[in-house]
Amino acid sequence: MTLFSFWEKEMNRNLTLLCIFLLMAGGLTSGCRPEGEPKAVEVNFEQLFSSPAKYDGKEVMLEGFYFDGFEVQVIAEELEYSGYVEGHLVPGGRYLWIEGGIPAQIYNQLYRQSMMGPEERYGKVRIEGKFEYGGKYGHGGGYNSQIIPLAVELLSWSPPLQ
Repeated sequence: MTLFSFWEKEMNRNLTLLCIFLLMAGGLTSGCRPEGEPKAVEVNFEQLFSSPAKYDGKEVMLEGFYFDGFEVQVIAEELEYSGYVEGHLVPGGRYLWIEGGIPAQIYNQLYRQSMMGPEERYGKVRIEGKFEYGGKYGHGGGYNSQIIPLAVELLSWSPPLQ
């Protein structure tokens, strides 16, 4: 073995180890916030809607009811019966647009209904995401606030009996 081939072999091994170390270090820190940076602020609908400017551009965590239907994709304070068809639920209370939807693995576990046209999906969720306020969001710009999900968790819940 020549000195050059030995040196080349050692350099390749060291480069490989360096790459592994950097990948592992990146994996350990990805998704972590820098020290001192606050986590998402847990809010409820009252807090969010009474002072939306306070949370604009910030990460929030909000529990509510996801509803996806014809031209609607929101997180709502509650679900209520529409009164048009027995058992038909629709968003109630206050709600905001969900930009970009939710992950398929959560979406596929939601309740389904198709009593008044296209299939609708709904369920209780916790969404962590960036809150935006003051623009025109969602279908036709019909919402003045939205959340861009970073994480979504499906919560245990059963539809109320009518």
